[in-house]
Amino acid sequence: MAGFTDIPSQKLEDLVTFPVLIPVKAVSHKSITHTEFAAEVLALTQVHIVDFTEALIEHRASSSGNYHALTLMITFANIEQVHALDAALRAHPMVRMVL
Repeated sequence: MAGFTDIPSQKLEDLVTFPVLIPVKAVSHKSITHTEFAAEVLALTQVHIVDFTEALIEHRASSSGNYHALTLMITFANIEQVHALDAALRAHPMVRMVL
């Protein structure tokens, strides 16, 4: 599935000027609670974006309530942060998809 870093680094750098605000969406696997998912994603994001806070997260549950989507409003300082966070989110066992 295409993600927010599927644009090659040089092309992304040509399209934006850092620092840049990029919304990142992470979707949970089925039957993970919103509280648990949000806490994990927040902690993981703060490893890569030190000043990231919970106030920068928007939550939306699926109509059945089985899945949770978090939109992270992240200001990236450089392309390396973009790729590092994308890889970390994709590798996390609670994350089903990253957009």
